[in-house]
Amino acid sequence: MKGGRLKTVVCGTTFGQFHLAALAASPDEFEIAGVLAAGSRRSADCAARHGVPLYTDVEQLPEDVDLACVVLRSGVLGGAGTELALRLLSRGVNVVQESPVHHDDLVACLREARRHEVDYRVGDHYVHLPAVRRFIDAAHHVLDGQPAVYVDAACASQVAFPLLHILGESIGSLRPWHIRAAPAEPEAPFTVLTGQFGAVPLTLRVHNQVDPDDPDNHLHLLHRVTLGTDSGGLTLADTHGPVSWSPRLHIPESVKNRFDFDAPGTEHLAEPSTLVLEAASSSDYRHVLRDQWPLAIRDDLRTARSAVLGESCAGRPHQYQLTLARMWQDLTKELGYPSLRPHQRYRRLPASELAAATAQDAPSSAPAPGVAAPAVTQTSPLREVETGELARLARDAAERRVGDLDAQLVRDFVRQLDDAVLASMITALQHAGTLRDTERTYTEEEVLQTAGVVPQHHGLIRRWLKQLAQRSVIARDGEGFRGAPSRTEADVRRAWETAAESWCQGLGPDAFITYLRDNADRLPHLMTGGQQAALLLFPQGQTHLADSVYRDPVTARYLNTAVAATVSSLAAGRTTDRPLRVLEVGGGTGATTEAVIDALTGSHGTEPAVDYLFTDVSHFFVAAAKERFAAQRWIRHGLYDVDQDPAAQGLRSGSADVVVAAGVLNNAQHTDTSVRSLVRLLTPGGLLLITEPTREHLEILASQAFMMTAAEDARRRADTTFLSRQQWLDVLAGAGAESVETLPHEEHPLAPLGQRLLIARFR
Repeated sequence: MKGGRLKTVVCGTTFGQFHLAALAASPDEFEIAGVLAAGSRRSADCAARHGVPLYTDVEQLPEDVDLACVVLRSGVLGGAGTELALRLLSRGVNVVQESPVHHDDLVACLREARRHEVDYRVGDHYVHLPAVRRFIDAAHHVLDGQPAVYVDAACASQVAFPLLHILGESIGSLRPWHIRAAPAEPEAPFTVLTGQFGAVPLTLRVHNQVDPDDPDNHLHLLHRVTLGTDSGGLTLADTHGPVSWSPRLHIPESVKNRFDFDAPGTEHLAEPSTLVLEAASSSDYRHVLRDQWPLAIRDDLRTARSAVLGESCAGRPHQYQLTLARMWQDLTKELGYPSLRPHQRYRRLPASELAAATAQDAPSSAPAPGVAAPAVTQTSPLREVETGELARLARDAAERRVGDLDAQLVRDFVRQLDDAVLASMITALQHAGTLRDTERTYTEEEVLQTAGVVPQHHGLIRRWLKQLAQRSVIARDGEGFRGAPSRTEADVRRAWETAAESWCQGLGPDAFITYLRDNADRLPHLMTGGQQAALLLFPQGQTHLADSVYRDPVTARYLNTAVAATVSSLAAGRTTDRPLRVLEVGGGTGATTEAVIDALTGSHGTEPAVDYLFTDVSHFFVAAAKERFAAQRWIRHGLYDVDQDPAAQGLRSGSADVVVAAGVLNNAQHTDTSVRSLVRLLTPGGLLLITEPTREHLEILASQAFMMTAAEDARRRADTTFLSRQQWLDVLAGAGAESVETLPHEEHPLAPLGQRLLIARFR
């Protein structure tokens, strides 16, 4: 650092390009020391454009780097930003990290910064934009002498954190704070929330939709805020302006009684009904992105520079950032993950064209009609094929799909994965302050309370304790549990690396193990409700990770192929001209649907004689499926909740020949009731195809179980997450199954992985 000029490296080159432009705008304060990125062509070009080195690992950085701008998604959004920030801080580098950052990650980074005597802060350029600064300054003037009576705000979910920052700067306080989402229409683009911000009543509308292929585009707005007072409303129409003042309408008695607009007391009526608080601006988006954003980032980085140099006025205290992080987590928890709107298109409408347009009705256009639902009939097109024969055909197709498997490798992997998950479970509990003392006995309630487990996860963590005791990680002592020796981070890391090495020898993609490890790393936050499990499976509302998890592992390939082969065999063997009617419940990411489509279109062309109804309880998945399978006109889409009566959801008895339930019934409250409801939908001789885990999967207990519904059936009585194979056979027999086949068989190499297909025929 020479003359206060900080040698700065930028990490990430998507939004990082704006940071590079910001640094280049202040050569007397910052020296661009390099770009740290994955090494893509874009990153190489970006580094070359600024004439600086491209680094691909923290260890390659020069020793004299003063500041790093970490412009990557943080861990809570499924990115590597927080991990990278911690590595940089450990090297003694000051860090500015792009928001949002999880509260606990923020705490960890602040601790690491203190340990190495460097500065860490969360960056936010939005509060430095000209229009936002004008709004904040005006708000301070308006609120000097009168309180705010309401805040009416709107934003896109991607920029919710900066909105909270803008409101905090404008109102001057953050608490008291609470927020709650109102019920929403299924396809509504905005979620409405109400609550309180800094003691001011708040109404907030959030655009909670995202294009998974282009999540940073297609936002309907960034920020819009109106701050209401007894005098009027101050409005930030957009993040980039304008800022306007609208006096509160007050009609004097002289006007109400005599229609006299010139009497004393009417002077305020001469003020504009809306006054723009700056001169007309020609700031187009080219100017906003090329000039305003880099300058706003520069102003933000100057705050960090002041802190590094030990100067005064170095920005808001860390407690302010910690509170904002908590508030953002509260908000995102209420919002849930966004609805997917893939394949969005940008249509340009020039302002000049709009201004010149004459008032005329736009031509109406109705969407193409969907595939009509077939009439309900009790006549089945299914030929009399033994369930065993269907199972044989399904097995043969699945065996071809997965190829030869090493049974010993599978057994080793299951043991290694269980060891890794158990190590992460006990480590998470011990880090939370419980089960540390091997000479003490801890009650269940003490463990739950000390670890800060939220009530909805109490049952799950009790199952953890049961499994930890059964696997001898901890010991039972009467009604309690003895503490256990601590595991080092290196021990836990080696356990996961061992399991990953076996898994990647043909059992599945590394993305699956990475997903499980990410969940394991965030178990303390999952237990306390600070981390939503859905955001780890659907980072930024995208489904690419979930697609891989449900499609690519060896068990998924086997089971999806087996289901698809069964449906294809039934379609090929129809005894009537009527299409085969297939109902899929809990379709989710469409991994099973995709396999069925491939099997049907590969054998019968693009229009098989099948009427396929894809359903899920979530609009999120149904909307995505409509887009993904739009070319298959024979697929219809709808909502279905396995916990509710089918008739109340528009499905009639005898309306399906085949029901596919792939990995959904483990989330039903009462499996017996849900299965009987599905059986009522079948025609005589119809089949129910179920894929489910049939043993306790520790890796699911440490990941997806945080999203699952509490059971009210045999699982609750046995305190398990999943039904065993025998329990499934009992459920199906109780629902009237004539015959049931399961795949794979108990001696199959895949059997230790504990996933099964059950093919049940009903009379």
